Amino acid sequence: MPDSSYRVLRFDEVIVRPNRGEEIAGTLKAGGAPPHAQLLGVFVPLIGVSSNVVTVATSWTGEPTPHAYEDANVVGSRSRLFDVLARGQESCSAEGIYTHRWFVVAPDQVGALTEISVEAWKSSEADTAMHIAGFWRCRELNANGEAVVLMIVNYPSLSAWDESRYWKPKPVHQAQPNRNVWGGLFARRREILRDSWVTVHRLAT
Repeated sequence: MPDSSYRVLRFDEVIVRPNRGEEIAGTLKAGGAPPHAQLLGVFVPLIGVSSNVVTVATSWTGEPTPHAYEDANVVGSRSRLFDVLARGQESCSAEGIYTHRWFVVAPDQVGALTEISVEAWKSSEADTAMHIAGFWRCRELNANGEAVVLMIVNYPSLSAWDESRYWKPKPVHQAQPNRNVWGGLFARRREILRDSWVTVHRLAT
């Protein structure tokens, strides 16, 4: 466990009535964080998630308290707890898009996944517009007994996300002098993955 202030992420997926996502997201953002917690971000879905799901992520120094979302336009919620593996100390505030990247690995590979990722960020953030907000491990294994890790990343745009794909041709307008370094590390990371997927969001306004 890193020597950090925020050690646990509470990741809430709030299910809302049709066409109420923006309204509920704005209300939740205005409400701020619970006591003893930091609001990492309230996320509105763009790609890969139902338009009726608003994601609320809060960072905690101790054990998170449960929260009931009481609103006539909220029809349900799902809450999961994640332990910090790397970063995860600052609220998300930059404009652009936020990807929620999910990794599935054998439990004994979480350390390697984290080590490779943190090393790759040193050069990938220097070469591209990506900024990693945090890296967290879900406390619950999936149905197959595998570990699930969440990474939240900010990009100015979908184009910037595309330009950071190591397996695609290098963008003509970016030098990316360290591409072989971080590209090689991301390729190594892919080799230990059992599954992975990404959804795209933006911050509530």
